[in-house]
Amino acid sequence: MYVISDQRIFEGALSALSLDGFEPILLPPAPYLQSAVASHTDMLIFLGFGRLFCHKDYYESNSALIDRIATLSGLELTLSSEPTGEKYPLDVLFNACLVGNRLICNKKTVSKLILDAAARQNCEIVNVPQGYTKCSVAVVSDCAIITADRSIAEVCRAVGIDVLTVSEGYISLPPYNFGFIGGASGYQGDKVYFCGSLDSHPDGERIEEFCLKHKKSAISLTEGELQDVGSLFFIGE
Repeated sequence: MYVISDQRIFEGALSALSLDGFEPILLPPAPYLQSAVASHTDMLIFLGFGRLFCHKDYYESNSALIDRIATLSGLELTLSSEPTGEKYPLDVLFNACLVGNRLICNKKTVSKLILDAAARQNCEIVNVPQGYTKCSVAVVSDCAIITADRSIAEVCRAVGIDVLTVSEGYISLPPYNFGFIGGASGYQGDKVYFCGSLDSHPDGERIEEFCLKHKKSAISLTEGELQDVGSLFFIGE
């Protein structure tokens, strides 16, 4: 199996993921995004509805890598030519997340290609005010998420998703004041992986208990502060 991540993810996290059987696929930066998030997976691609969504400008510079991801995942490549850039909302075309048969996103900022694909699949679209949706959401299962964003939590609870609301901050993303729980995590099978140690977060025990409630193990990949690496995406058998 494979894990897709920002090329700047720290070596300790990669080593721990390798020991768990995942080969890394590291994404280079997009020149049209802010440097701190320019290699973040959740800013560059979206996987869902049988497709790999990516911007045509990023693909032109990284076609071999994106083609490899499409082949390994068995997903059809779909390229967007929508306006993109370093400032919000042009930077969040692919920043959405699937929770079971629900697509959580800001309908005003997410790629129309993703919205169209969701509609064709009869996927429920859960509209939230936050454009940095995937950054803000750690998916635990098909019916459970973790977030520090109160607006996301409120909307998701209203549609029947189990939500653990945690404290804002305590996640590193230089040069910003803090990063986000979705960007510091990723899930595969019965495990939810966290880049850093949950011991460093004031809600670490609650996060572990919430994962266990949904029959998942919370895995701290390294010691020290949690790091926002733009989410971990897993593909392959």
